[in-house]
Amino acid sequence: MRALYISQNGMLENLGQSQVLPYVRGLARRGVEYDLFAFELDSAPEDALAALRADLAKEGIRYHPLTRKRDPRLRAKVLEAGRGTFYALVTALLRRPHVIHGRSYFPSAICDLITTVSPSSKLLFDCRGMLADEYVDCGYWSRDRPEYYLVKAYEERLFAKAHGLVVLTSALRDWLQQNGWLREEMLVEAIPCCADIPRFVFTPEHRALARATLGLTDETCVMYAGSLGPVYREPEMARFVGRLVARDPRTTFCVLTPGDSTNLRELAIAAGLPPSQYRTMRVAPSDMPTMLAGGDLALSFIQSSFSKKGSSPTKVGEYLAAGLPIVVNGDIGDQAALAANPEACVVLDSFSDAQVTAATERVTRLARQPIAERTVATLAAAREHFGLETVGIPRYERLYRALARK
Repeated sequence: MRALYISQNGMLENLGQSQVLPYVRGLARRGVEYDLFAFELDSAPEDALAALRADLAKEGIRYHPLTRKRDPRLRAKVLEAGRGTFYALVTALLRRPHVIHGRSYFPSAICDLITTVSPSSKLLFDCRGMLADEYVDCGYWSRDRPEYYLVKAYEERLFAKAHGLVVLTSALRDWLQQNGWLREEMLVEAIPCCADIPRFVFTPEHRALARATLGLTDETCVMYAGSLGPVYREPEMARFVGRLVARDPRTTFCVLTPGDSTNLRELAIAAGLPPSQYRTMRVAPSDMPTMLAGGDLALSFIQSSFSKKGSSPTKVGEYLAAGLPIVVNGDIGDQAALAANPEACVVLDSFSDAQVTAATERVTRLARQPIAERTVATLAAAREHFGLETVGIPRYERLYRALARK
């Protein structure tokens, strides 16, 4: 089976490394012949691109890097899209792929055009989430802006034309079904952001190195990894950490983020965290498995909104694979389902005092378990909900093969 895949994110970027290449490589091992197009930043080193192309070729994946500039002007984006469309179209006419797979909206627009010229190929719209609504909920757009209307109009076209659809959550799939967005003949899969579990599996060596790096001895370490800002409910995180400190005064809060965590630090200190028990680091993606192993529990709080119905935070599966019991809010995507794994996951129905108090009690008990016991439970939850080999790749393969038979 042949597939042509287009990604707006480069394969040398974090997202390409964690949420594209592992799937493509896994499907290639299962017999999918790929032409992979990715818009790499124009600053990407040529030697790194060449090395990646050679590595992927060994796995039967033909890699075609395109160029993307950090230029928001419409003219620049049109030129990039035009070049990408030309090269991908030529490849499609030569290779005749069974599936043309667009990751999110911009690549899917290119794939839409290609399937018009190559009608035997099936269009797979890897939606990820409702893009225009995400921009509104994050405060970047308002619903009266022309950009919102344009994206929503094109979104309707993709839902009307695509032969296959991928969303990140069952919650969004069910909403789309209930509101008439899904055609009867459309093939749909809900595939969360999965973790490459073998990369993140806990080891004592990683834990010793991480705790030495963070300056920890026998403290309880609360981990948070990822971006910060209002969407990530910093006040609620700080309040939760403050409650943990009240139960265990030696609790230390370790924040692994590429951004400025000053606001979160001040909120946590105001909530009762001693300033000396706050750590922050910028961690390279390659080092994240090691650093997560130094923790005892982890948080992922997100502001609820319509668009978050389709959200699957990558960090949640990685936390679990690294042996960390997690605390999440259940009104995001499919996270309510994690309550079925009570020995690894604590799910908040709200941020009321009663809920927060009960959650701190439960997660403290989980964090104090012998590491060997808690990692068995967290790893089982990771494989059940976020395993690349147990969830992500099998669902993509099922969808690909069904599309190829249509």
